Amino acid sequence: MMPSNLVERYKELLAKEPKIDDKYVVIDIKWLKHWKRFVGIDKSDEEQVTEPGPIDFTTLIDPATVNSFNEIQLRSDAVEGNDYTFIPYDLYRELKQTYTKIGPEIIRRVIPQGQFQTIIEVFLVPLRLRESKDDNANIKQIYRSRRTKIEEIKQDIHNEFCIPRRLNYQLYSSVDENGQKWEPIDDEPNLTLEDISLTKNAFIIYEDRTLSLEIDSLSKTEFTRGLCGLSNLGNTCFMNSALQCLSNVPELTEYFCNDEYREHINPDNPLGMKGDVAIAYGKLIHEMWSGNTDYYAPKFLKQSVANYAPQFSGYSQQDSQEFMSFLLDGLHEDLNRIKIKPYVEKKDDNGTIDDVTLANQQWEYYQKRNQSKIQDIFYGQIKSLVQCLTCGTRARTFDPICFLSLPLPIKANIRQFKIDYVRLNGQIKTYHIKYNENDHVRNLVQKFCDCFQEKKTKIHDNKPIMIDIASESNETTNQDEDEDEDEDENNEDEDFTKADDYNGHKPKPDHILPVEVYNHRIHLQYRDNTLLTNIFKYDQIVFYETPDSLKKEDSENILIPCIFRDEYHHYNFGLPIYLSVPKHNCKGRNIQEALQKTIGNFLPLPSMDSSDKPFYTASLTFSESYYPKTEPLESLLDDHIDFTHISRTLIIDVASSIVDEYKKREEEKRSEKDPSSPMSSSIQTHSQQKQSTTLLDCFKCFTKKEVLSDDDLWKCPKCNELKKATKKIDLWLLPKVLIVQLKRFNYTRYFRDKIDLFVDCPIRNLDLSQFVLNPDEKPKAKYDLIAVSNHMGYLGGGHYTAHAKNSIDKKWHTFNDSYVSEINEDRIIGDEAYVLIYQQQGQSLPENEYVKK
Repeated sequence: MMPSNLVERYKELLAKEPKIDDKYVVIDIKWLKHWKRFVGIDKSDEEQVTEPGPIDFTTLIDPATVNSFNEIQLRSDAVEGNDYTFIPYDLYRELKQTYTKIGPEIIRRVIPQGQFQTIIEVFLVPLRLRESKDDNANIKQIYRSRRTKIEEIKQDIHNEFCIPRRLNYQLYSSVDENGQKWEPIDDEPNLTLEDISLTKNAFIIYEDRTLSLEIDSLSKTEFTRGLCGLSNLGNTCFMNSALQCLSNVPELTEYFCNDEYREHINPDNPLGMKGDVAIAYGKLIHEMWSGNTDYYAPKFLKQSVANYAPQFSGYSQQDSQEFMSFLLDGLHEDLNRIKIKPYVEKKDDNGTIDDVTLANQQWEYYQKRNQSKIQDIFYGQIKSLVQCLTCGTRARTFDPICFLSLPLPIKANIRQFKIDYVRLNGQIKTYHIKYNENDHVRNLVQKFCDCFQEKKTKIHDNKPIMIDIASESNETTNQDEDEDEDEDENNEDEDFTKADDYNGHKPKPDHILPVEVYNHRIHLQYRDNTLLTNIFKYDQIVFYETPDSLKKEDSENILIPCIFRDEYHHYNFGLPIYLSVPKHNCKGRNIQEALQKTIGNFLPLPSMDSSDKPFYTASLTFSESYYPKTEPLESLLDDHIDFTHISRTLIIDVASSIVDEYKKREEEKRSEKDPSSPMSSSIQTHSQQKQSTTLLDCFKCFTKKEVLSDDDLWKCPKCNELKKATKKIDLWLLPKVLIVQLKRFNYTRYFRDKIDLFVDCPIRNLDLSQFVLNPDEKPKAKYDLIAVSNHMGYLGGGHYTAHAKNSIDKKWHTFNDSYVSEINEDRIIGDEAYVLIYQQQGQSLPENEYVKK
């Protein structure tokens, strides 16, 4: 075992509090988890944890920067916690003494974020130095820390293009992606890249100061007010999307364009931001609706928000709904007309008054502390009814609400698993199985084997239940009437005996070893009771056929993993395999014989004469005291191989000619595959395939009665203890402008994903009257769509855009950062729609209400 004092030292290093300028290494999270299980920091239920192998940085690096030395950039779609994490440089230095590395390491420093926080600067700022503003000028791509001083950038451009320093010259940055529009960079001493908030991958030039006069003359062109793109300041598309949606809320924009907001600024509100965010937003709206420009860089607003919400500083992707929520809350407090908030004691529901009276009381309580234009426009009220399942006691609350977050009403627990099945004869085939992700690995194995039976018998009740996919809750509710039909259809789709190449093989559950493969190595062996929710969407699941039953007690044989790698580059390739060798009286010769008997099934080995160079060489890696050692198998032929408490892996270095032939055959297999077959694990539902989901379906799911989970018990006033209860939500007061978030992002303890489900959302006449309890509000329940925030791509990355209806030309437009284009109404709603802005009918403003200042 690894010495306990060394394990404790590793734990201390991992728990180290980051300080400004400390160095950290960005590392593959799967490798780190594997290593922590291997050395005993984290517990593992595996019989033997294999050693984690080399530290591979190549899967995380942006290929364009792989040879940039100190400018190595992380992949833009890499997600912290899913793809990578950080370790202190001191720990990495110790790991390097034991493990080899592949590719250049990614070293980052801790920098301040806001006044009181620090972060590890993951993404460097990309910049393109350009010799001049001429389109054909030479360009140099660089990456710099956001703490880099502007003077250093000026020095970079001097050094790169041999441009002499001149008093009448200064730096300019592009505010568009093509370098056609420019603005001067402030050259005050000690300014940094973070201070000036450049556009994403901006061009930087060093030109005569007279260029500023040219820019001013170009700005005299008039444009349609409101059709103003926003420059991307470095992964700020989320912010731009949210701002374009709010900019096209007529009453809000009129309030800021007419400067009415200025008399409401409340700089002394301890819950506000001293009026800074309101002033910055007001400046932005004036620019966007001035008609003097078709693009604008929202630097002032970004900096103002980042001062109070450090999560929105820097260059990492964020969520448009979270930004919109923070901004509206900040504007509300900055413009709150209640200067001194009185203490208000909210009374509990005693059951003696009717809904109308209680709702009015609680709304009055809220308004005694909150009155602003934001509240006038965006806030409504919902009723929550909680009822104890033990004694039947009920309690009502009427809460103000600015956003409605609607779950997607799909059968969330049915997930499609992609499984690579490796047979003893070398056949490898990919299968896809729909199964309940709340179940265990042993039952997935059983389901897999059942699919090879011509007449399947239902062994497990795998009925999907209706749950909110955007929560980790395992609550159950009423099942759909057509679930049995859906399950039958699932079973029909997964009869593997109907495949054209089926040869009669019927796998047995006790002869299947389920594992996760990562970077062509065995990452972990799944136990029977492993929850399927522990398996991430992109984890590679591999089922290995074994010669002996895994359930057999006191087996005489043991399985050792075997990894293939290129003999020259030492890069792993292909799927690893397992060899079955004697468990107790094993010699190196037994391993060699098992390898010679098996390897030809998996690699394209030609026949060879005894004089030929061998096509592969084998080495045995064993981990004694948690330090891996490797010896040639040839030198161990007569040695006894001990498997007691020692992890062993066979590494096969394969000749480059064989590797090339193997890869060629694999490519041919891929090209022969049916392109319509699914290639990745994903959430699939028959409700998606059979009929589209409507926005009203989402409202029904939001307002249906639910049973609260065991993690969300209710303190019943009558039972005087935590009890299981039901909860029912209804709409009570409707806002003038309704913001609806579709809960597309699924966050659980083990699983994070995005749901690309098309939700049919009406552009006109959204009628919510069936969900409104207050009879006085039902006549106001019709809404028209005015804006949409879209998210394309995967969780943690992707791209945000907005569609919005301009109140001047009455047309719909797409806002894609600095680009604005007209869009047809039939293309407004797609499966990327994420946040919807609806306006109550009768609330639109006449065109002349917008007053230009």
